[in-house]
Amino acid sequence: MILNNLKKQFFTAHFAVKFPIMVLSILGMGIFLSLLIEVNFGTDPCSFMNRNVASRFGLTLGNLQVIANAFMFVLSLIFARNLIGFGTFFNWICIGYIADFFCAIWKRAGLHDFLMLSENLNWRIIIFAFAIFFFVVTAATYMNAELGVAPYDALPMIISKWISKVPFFIIRICYDMLAISIGLFASLSNPKGMQGSLLGSIILALSIGPVVTIVGKWMRAHILKFDE
Repeated sequence: MILNNLKKQFFTAHFAVKFPIMVLSILGMGIFLSLLIEVNFGTDPCSFMNRNVASRFGLTLGNLQVIANAFMFVLSLIFARNLIGFGTFFNWICIGYIADFFCAIWKRAGLHDFLMLSENLNWRIIIFAFAIFFFVVTAATYMNAELGVAPYDALPMIISKWISKVPFFIIRICYDMLAISIGLFASLSNPKGMQGSLLGSIILALSIGPVVTIVGKWMRAHILKFDE
């Protein structure tokens, strides 16, 4: 019985289509996150927190992301097993390492040094706009493949069930602000200073969620048409 339930949860309808979509989305999120890191105008709240905590303790983003998500996954396992799927593990394990890998490539290719030159501000703005647009698109695609929720994203859903009278978007904003606060606190004792832009990450915390929802609705209506 348990095995049958797990099979239905992990191998959902249209799995053969959804799985490669999910994998490509995770790859895209890691690549575009690496560009956001290089531009240094801000990242999503989870990445801002993980980057600053990782830097404070001398870890790579990938390693810290695996450790942090492991703790969050325990809560998902206890309180929201229905949110767990293949996408949970791919997001948990892969995005940080993909971002680390491509950041190393950008440095070797000279993109990092190029973007840090003051006269290349316009290029940083262009790449930031490009990266944030496609980060949102790939995030929306990942979520709408419906093969599991990342441990970080599962926690506000769990909290929302506990305090259902509070609108979810308020819970999500407060949750993301807490993540940014943790990143800020870690940066205060970091000799290397803050990793990324605090203001940019706050703006993204307030905007990425609604934009992902809008893009996701459009994609479900026009692209990800899964008739259950």
